[in-house]
Amino acid sequence: MSQILVTNRLRPKEGVAAASVTIVGAGTPNASINGTTNSNGAAMLDTSKLSDGAYTLTVTPSSTSSDQVGPATASVSVPPERIFRRVIGVLNIVSGKITSATVSAGNQSNGDVVLAGTSNVTITLQPVWMKSPNTRVRGKNNITTIVVHHTGGPRIGPAINTFLSKTEQTSAHYVINADGLVVKMVQDTNQANQAGESHWAGVSGVNAVSIGIEIVNATGPYSKAQYTALLDLIDSLRNRFSTIINWNIIGHSDIATSNGVLGRKSSDPGFEFEWARLEDRGLGMRRAFGPFPPTIYGGFFTAFPTETLRKGDNDGKRIFGGTKRVGVAGDPVRELQNDLTTIGYFVGKPDGGFGDKTRAALHMLQEHFFAGKRGHKAPDGRLDSQTAQLVKGVVGAHP
Repeated sequence: MSQILVTNRLRPKEGVAAASVTIVGAGTPNASINGTTNSNGAAMLDTSKLSDGAYTLTVTPSSTSSDQVGPATASVSVPPERIFRRVIGVLNIVSGKITSATVSAGNQSNGDVVLAGTSNVTITLQPVWMKSPNTRVRGKNNITTIVVHHTGGPRIGPAINTFLSKTEQTSAHYVINADGLVVKMVQDTNQANQAGESHWAGVSGVNAVSIGIEIVNATGPYSKAQYTALLDLIDSLRNRFSTIINWNIIGHSDIATSNGVLGRKSSDPGFEFEWARLEDRGLGMRRAFGPFPPTIYGGFFTAFPTETLRKGDNDGKRIFGGTKRVGVAGDPVRELQNDLTTIGYFVGKPDGGFGDKTRAALHMLQEHFFAGKRGHKAPDGRLDSQTAQLVKGVVGAHP
């Protein structure tokens, strides 16, 4: 007898029950046997009567899909707990025993086949859907926004386990692994618990109108495969949901607040994320390039080109750059607050006082546009002349 053990590629201890296992030869006597995995994911097959030679191994889970992971995945009203790819492999049998096992060409992304001792084969299937319990009804809210996150860790397993845990109470609609393979965990028509306390473009509680995409990354550059998967997924979501606003494809750091102040999820998806890859496709926030007139922000940067508008500045008190000044027209702090609000950031009610909300919103904008090695300085929540040009450029590109 030969044991075929079928498990979840991303949770190796999780057996895949009710999977069909077939071993088929090519025109030899007694060249075909089949079975079904039990509750532990194991199937015992009698290979003792099979002739020596090569055989095709096919493992077909009870719920399977070969389609690209996206809006159509698990879109039925009551989806199963798991949906996997089908795996096809090649076995060699000598004297009725399996002596080698490999994945067939072109099947590597669907799973792995490993021979662990003679006639003891383990197959790990790639999941495309793993149902998270951490979801709620979206209601009549249109999907207008896509929020990009990173997991903060180098492996997908801990993120998957977190999103499957009822006690953690967090989730995402999609997770993109380091190899670019995508797993869906929440139906698009439902809310995922991914944004938390959040504000964007006048909406408080962004979960209600957004789809969350987690990318496996702890630090360092994202892989080409991840960008390809992300862009393909965004395209499929935009094709399915015409209400998604291209501008509203943003990072978690752009929206996450704590007690009404941005910055709770600073560096998410982080300084290595290349927003330019999305911008080149017309996705996400973009910027127009000046030059802009010297009258921006009350002419502050014409009068004081090396200074910065910063926390503590106040239009009413005429404090700019940390000290009381003359020669500055209008209300530059309120102008900045209005610009940040136009872009979508949350600063509270524009009041001409450069407080924590304004500083944090500006810092998050810098994190976004300085990521991917595009910044001229580390984000600091201060408005220098180059950041002022950036802010005006983003306002100018706003639809």
